[in-house]
Amino acid sequence: YSDSNIPVRADLADAHAAQFERFARAGAWGSAAQRLAVISEARQAGIEAGMLEAPDDGGAVSDVKLPEDVRAIIRCLATSPKDFDMGTYQQARDAGLNDPEFAELVAIISFVVNLDVYARGIGVALRRFAEPQSGDPSRDFPVEAVLEQAFVPTIPNPPKGGAIAKELYGPFKPYIMRALSIVPDEFRAHLELEQAQYIQLPRIMDFEYNHHEGLTRPQVEVVAGRVSAINDCFY
Repeated sequence: YSDSNIPVRADLADAHAAQFERFARAGAWGSAAQRLAVISEARQAGIEAGMLEAPDDGGAVSDVKLPEDVRAIIRCLATSPKDFDMGTYQQARDAGLNDPEFAELVAIISFVVNLDVYARGIGVALRRFAEPQSGDPSRDFPVEAVLEQAFVPTIPNPPKGGAIAKELYGPFKPYIMRALSIVPDEFRAHLELEQAQYIQLPRIMDFEYNHHEGLTRPQVEVVAGRVSAINDCFY
């Protein structure tokens, strides 16, 4: 964010740069070219909806052509997440996406919208997408995942979730933080963003701790709660 007139913390800039680097690599269930096609579709949806301003140079363009029903799912999540419901999930399954593919799709769309809205907020152009790298998806699937309270299976807290739960969560993670755990790498990426943008998780119950210069913890929670209400977030 060297082009920003607003100072950006180094740890926040690093966390965002790491996400754009991840976008250019194969994930667990999508190739780099497929992932680029998804995030490009999400960004274009935001531009067409008037949420974002098209950059002069958006960077790499994918040669992957997404099916129309998948494009509709991406656009729904990118521009109207309150309408993303069980019907949308079933639409994804009908389109041929399995549960971890669906979770990875949701993850990278939510990440790129987050980063693009941040760029808009500080008055800089949307960051460029890097050229997709070669490599195959890992197909990493945690066998510990079970259907709990989400559309897709999630890894339970320890001890039920086994060794991977201990590695990902420590002793415990609230359910909302486990939503992407069927794709562990996306869970880890979410955690990195959350700790940079919101609060260091070991301090989450320390209500006197201020992670953001100029904003107290109560002020942070008021902003978060207000934005969630405006967005009709069911949490």
